[in-house]
Amino acid sequence: MIRRSAQQSEAGGRRATLKDVARLAGVSPMTASNVVNGTLKGYNDDTRLKVLHAVEQLNYRAHVGARSLRTDRRMSVGMLVVQTGRRFLADPYITNLLDGLCTGLNQRGYSLVLQGLQPDEISASTLVRHLQTDGLGILMSGDFAADSALRSTILALNQPIILFQQALQDQASDICSIRQDDFEGGRAICEHLVQRGARSIVAVVPQLDWPAMRARVAGAQHYLTHSGARARLSVVTSTDESQVATQAALEGYLSSDGKLDAVLAGNDQMAIAAYRLLSNRGLSIPGDVRLAGFNGFDFLDYFGTRLTTVRSPAFELGQLGAYHMVRRIEGGSFDNASIVLPTELMVGTTT
Repeated sequence: MIRRSAQQSEAGGRRATLKDVARLAGVSPMTASNVVNGTLKGYNDDTRLKVLHAVEQLNYRAHVGARSLRTDRRMSVGMLVVQTGRRFLADPYITNLLDGLCTGLNQRGYSLVLQGLQPDEISASTLVRHLQTDGLGILMSGDFAADSALRSTILALNQPIILFQQALQDQASDICSIRQDDFEGGRAICEHLVQRGARSIVAVVPQLDWPAMRARVAGAQHYLTHSGARARLSVVTSTDESQVATQAALEGYLSSDGKLDAVLAGNDQMAIAAYRLLSNRGLSIPGDVRLAGFNGFDFLDYFGTRLTTVRSPAFELGQLGAYHMVRRIEGGSFDNASIVLPTELMVGTTT
């Protein structure tokens, strides 16, 4: 005996349609369509759950090609990660942000098209050369506003843009800037180090120009300049964010008779690298040197010491990007041109 699937049983032996979903959920086909397509209005949470339960019972699958023809949408959002170097998914900040973005888009019926590129590859990008998405997210090193060639290329696409971790410069463009308050994070952690007795602080950051790193250092310097604290900040750059490069940069500073009683690392990976170098030199943390990182991601649970750091809402930034991009695609304009999420100081045992 052949047992029919739930989809066949409820839909009379054929592939379930949206009308079948609406009938089983007790709603109109329009409401069922809004829920399935991720439209963010026209129903409440109870209705949404009824429709989703009907979708599951019927094993309903939307016909993406037909929906694209009907709505003139591709039901996908592009994401460009622009930086020097190839291993863009090795950065925990980027992967956390992309996780949030992908999760948020999937919940609304959209897919994510991802490309990691070097700056000179933008014009050859398939996301730029072929219109295959409804909107575009960008996370990049350097300054979007100052890079006139890239900016002109992107704006010529006439697509809505979510610009992650960059301050918005052009209010007239179809761009929404979503970033975290790195300046305040840097200010807060510098204040904490000074309150713990630091007087010679070294900030170690990568050479690659990330606006967030710049903002963190600027926030720290702003605190020292305006607080009257008797402390100084020296900035040391490493060739990249790896353990080898971070330790080489700090080793060079210490070997040149540089003085420090605190290290403010650009991120937590660099802070862990600094911890190992300082410990190998016989320095105690926080007795001889106070140490702080930035981001506070889950991998810190594998580090045996509770690092003082600043929590970055990278996953939430990605989710928020998905929400506002879909709102823009379906509503015609961004609700906000600039959104800034707070960071949070997390005091550990290293300061």
